[in-house]
Amino acid sequence: MNFNEITIWEYQVLALDLVVIILLLISMRFLKGFFSKVHTLQELKERNNAAFGISYAGGILALAIMLTGVASGEVADTVMSEVTSVAVFGLLGLVMIMAGRQIQDRLVLRQLDIHGELVKGNLASAFVDVGHMLAVGLIVRAAMLWIPVSDFSIIPVLLAAFVLAQVVMMVASLYRIKLFKVRNQGELNCLQTALAAGNSALALRYGAFMVGAALAVTTATGLAPYSLENVWLSVAIWSAASLIAIVAFAVIVMIVRKLVLAGIDVAEEVDQENNAGVAAIESAIFVGMGLILVTLFG
Repeated sequence: MNFNEITIWEYQVLALDLVVIILLLISMRFLKGFFSKVHTLQELKERNNAAFGISYAGGILALAIMLTGVASGEVADTVMSEVTSVAVFGLLGLVMIMAGRQIQDRLVLRQLDIHGELVKGNLASAFVDVGHMLAVGLIVRAAMLWIPVSDFSIIPVLLAAFVLAQVVMMVASLYRIKLFKVRNQGELNCLQTALAAGNSALALRYGAFMVGAALAVTTATGLAPYSLENVWLSVAIWSAASLIAIVAFAVIVMIVRKLVLAGIDVAEEVDQENNAGVAAIESAIFVGMGLILVTLFG
């Protein structure tokens, strides 16, 4: 018996996949507390730490996005193979998401202690953290969907995709840091200092730009075909196409922002006055244009 060409056995396997995915989502709670060096329940229940909660929610969303790549594709021949595959790739993706945020915090935003600011309840640090995690989840998911096979031989390629995600975020972060310096003169021209001071509007825009850039990278999977005979050449082409996509994305959103927010000095409103309304419009432009690029070219 089958429904919509899916057999009863496949439904049972998919149900087990769902159980594994739920367990992975639950594990985010413990990993979040471990990496932040705090007790999750205490931060949420006793301290009512909204910043920590937002960061935790971003981690769950990033993991769920990545898991859509894990759960896609053909069902394995045996229940054990299917469950093992979902568990291994899910855990790998979870580790990459958590490791990615650590790398960005320590190597790119070195003047901003995101974890320390989260404990303090700094909402700006939470938005930055969410942007980093979502970017990694989106790029790793894109790699999983891009590769036509789903056995463990693709793990090196997924690790390469993780490295690409870090490069993407590094390029995007350095661009935002440089742009902030150009827009703001004098002593108040350090983006990381402004984030540490609690500029949530600036952080919202920053995080949305990371997500938009990651979405732009996913378009490269539609432009760079995956070849089983020349795997690493495919990865190299995808990487090059991704960097081009980021540059194109930055130019497009700059033009759209100038047209949509004509007559508004975004440097003054967001960078200096913490105007969340203007930042929300910019954020919508970043994510929206990223989604449009995915639809057109992905």
